Amino acid sequence: MTLKIEAVPSKDLLLDPRNARKHSAENLAAISESLKAFGQRKPIVVTSENVVVAGNGTLEAARSLGIEKVDVVRVPNDWSDDQVKAFALADNRTAELAEWNHVELSEQLSDLQVADWAVETLGFEGYEVLNVRPDEVEDPFAMLSDEPRKDATQMTFTVSLEQAEIIKSVMGQAKHSGRMPDDGENRNSNGNALYLVMSEWSA
Repeated sequence: MTLKIEAVPSKDLLLDPRNARKHSAENLAAISESLKAFGQRKPIVVTSENVVVAGNGTLEAARSLGIEKVDVVRVPNDWSDDQVKAFALADNRTAELAEWNHVELSEQLSDLQVADWAVETLGFEGYEVLNVRPDEVEDPFAMLSDEPRKDATQMTFTVSLEQAEIIKSVMGQAKHSGRMPDDGENRNSNGNALYLVMSEWSA
């Protein structure tokens, strides 16, 4: 089935009065920053009466930015009220059940910071970058590609916020230096960057 996207005045759309999902100020701020940076890339889902089924937060953020028209798609006209309600809950719940790959997330956020991207505007606080907790990684040895797996260890340090900014900056420079270790054993770029920096200091 081909989706038909319509551009509808944001003032004509109605927020779902029974929306089971709450949008905090922090959440709306992140959505607003996303709209400013990337524009609207996903249509809002609405009924034939212009009631929002999925995308209430996007509509609120768009209005706060003065966006006059938003793209929408409509649910089928033959859907019952229960079907619409079930879709709205499923849309929120399926996204909620997804999990982050914290190792990959940390590395991507670090890369964006090196590129001078304010990751806080995406809804991520700076302390999350390069702060992967071992208990959040399902298999800490998954970073190793060789079989059988070789020994590995994870190291945790406590640093001040000022120190953390310097560490992130230097590790980011190491990643983009073209001199990262490439022995095929450890695929974790943060670990390799730290090793590169420390090995040069030890020399």
